[in-house]
Amino acid sequence: MARHRSQVGRIPWAHWITVVIGVLLLLGTLTIHAYSVTTSPEAEPTRADGTVDVTDNTIALVIHDSPNPKWTARILDALRRHHAHATFMVAGTRVNDHPELVRRMLDEGHDIGITGLRPGDVTQLPGWQRDLELSLAQQSLAAAIGVHTRLFGVRPNASDEALRTLEHDGYLVVKPTSDALSLPWGDLPALSAVAGPGTVVRMHDNGSVTVDEVNGLLSTMSTRGHRFATMSEALMMPRPHDEAGLGSRITGHLTAAAQNHGGTLVIVLNALIIMAALLAVLRTLMQLGLANTARRLARERELNPPPWYSPPVSVVVPAYNEAANIVATVRSLLANTHMADVEVIVVDDGSTDGTADLVLALDLPGVRVIRQRNAGKSAALNTGIAHATHDILILVDGDTVFEPETIGHLVQPMADASVGAVSGNTKVANRRSLLGRWQHLEYCAGSNLDRQILNALQCIPTVPGAIGAFRREALRDVGGISSQTIAEDTDLTIAITRAGWRVTYTPDARAWTEVPATLGALYRQRYRWSFGTFQSMWKHRHSWRDRGPSGRMGRYGLFYLFAFQLLLPLLGPAMDVFVLYGMFIAEAPYAIVVWLLFLAIQTAGAGYALYLDGESLRPLWGLPLQQVVYRQLTYLVVIQSIVTALHGAQLKWQTNVRTGQAARKLSGVESFEPKDPARQH
Repeated sequence: MARHRSQVGRIPWAHWITVVIGVLLLLGTLTIHAYSVTTSPEAEPTRADGTVDVTDNTIALVIHDSPNPKWTARILDALRRHHAHATFMVAGTRVNDHPELVRRMLDEGHDIGITGLRPGDVTQLPGWQRDLELSLAQQSLAAAIGVHTRLFGVRPNASDEALRTLEHDGYLVVKPTSDALSLPWGDLPALSAVAGPGTVVRMHDNGSVTVDEVNGLLSTMSTRGHRFATMSEALMMPRPHDEAGLGSRITGHLTAAAQNHGGTLVIVLNALIIMAALLAVLRTLMQLGLANTARRLARERELNPPPWYSPPVSVVVPAYNEAANIVATVRSLLANTHMADVEVIVVDDGSTDGTADLVLALDLPGVRVIRQRNAGKSAALNTGIAHATHDILILVDGDTVFEPETIGHLVQPMADASVGAVSGNTKVANRRSLLGRWQHLEYCAGSNLDRQILNALQCIPTVPGAIGAFRREALRDVGGISSQTIAEDTDLTIAITRAGWRVTYTPDARAWTEVPATLGALYRQRYRWSFGTFQSMWKHRHSWRDRGPSGRMGRYGLFYLFAFQLLLPLLGPAMDVFVLYGMFIAEAPYAIVVWLLFLAIQTAGAGYALYLDGESLRPLWGLPLQQVVYRQLTYLVVIQSIVTALHGAQLKWQTNVRTGQAARKLSGVESFEPKDPARQH
């Protein structure tokens, strides 16, 4: 049923912003963490001439791949004992891990340069990736010590093209003339020749050997009149550090947090994936078990059918701007084969499209039209119930078309005096489009199969507004249709169960309804459903402590809603992020295997649901694409519903435009003629 104009509201942008920021932070954190735990390509060391000229009697000691949590402090201690300075070429990830060591380097007068975000040779990377590495490394320095640097430490065999690019970007490229790994430490004359005046010596901050190398070089060469200086001192230039801006510092802190805590996030993500898989398997097992049990019981009833129950019924149709479908709805209700009186009450809730006039123009016996000012669906239903003659009430949306046998099947469970409500089987009328086919799969594999399961557990939480039968006494016990939530059908069904009445499901009572034809309309509808369901769950949250039917609803029905309509959709993003993370970031192709397994479970459940519902299996071809597009919409709905609740906002009714496709679903719908009034008795 299209919703009421006075209740249409806009969704605050704050909710969208919250959702988008959350997703981006999650993906960004995982990406930065995955990127930081890998290494850049390494180049084989070669001997080469330096790109800078160091003054005579000066040795520029350049220490790469700092800081190291165990050895950097010892190197700094050795330099301090000999009153010497060095240049530390740091990797951004290690700066994020140990910013205190970088602060000590700066405080003790050493120069700091960068080699990239990760250890390795960034000159071997594509240009865009090299620029990204250098930018992230600069931000790491900004977060740790509040500066940027103009020094870049290059490997000995870097290409001339890479060097020219770096120099063009404003970096002073420091290329060693000697590598400590090749120095002859046991031969002092040879050492003096190799590590002589004007030399740039590279060392690697990776173990006790480096500490010994520093001590040996300082002890040997200092006594020969040489000084150990930073690159800026050796070149007699200002220190290469510039103050970083606030933006760089903030970005650096965020990057460091992502790197340092991303591992925990990966662990949490893996746990969520396991949880999602377990829930999916659990749901499938319940579907295969309980739904099969329900199928077996249905066959037993077919073999030993109880006496046919034919009570008089009143059908209440709340209608707001339902001109597209209302004629077909009313005609289908009167074309029923039910062998008792059927009165139809159409409550026009302030329609502006002539809905009431169309019904009156039919001039059909047994149909009454009640007009009222726009007050909302709950009020319209209560008005119709108050004017109804009979004690068995069928509540139908104004866009729903009944099959001729639907009313008769729907009221059969009412032969049991303990049954307070009966849910029918809602079918998608406009299923020819891809979006309609997806909703058809969702109705069969989701809502209808869930009702099979929950019916076996005697805790159905929702009799849909499209088709449901109610006992007047049960409605009276719960105070009628409440307007406290925007999912009045779920709220009402839970309340009836808590009042001690049984709620059951009959799949043979089929009703064809028009589903949203655009993604925007679908999103609005599911957003309202989701938010209203959460409202109802919260309203009845204390039922788990009750005894009897109320406790069963709380412990099983509400738990089922929580697990499979709240928790499982919320885990959907974890599954998608896991697949993307594994395939494109963490180089873990097994992630696609997990996703395919998840898809196989979904397909098996959907196929079984279609089989139980007597439907063709052909729509299953659209299921993989549904997982890529449609499922994302459903979990965004759940996320935004939760965000709405956290923001403390109240969601209002949304309006869906009707096209009349439900009316055209059954060929020759115009042939639905009211049955002979004499057959009603």
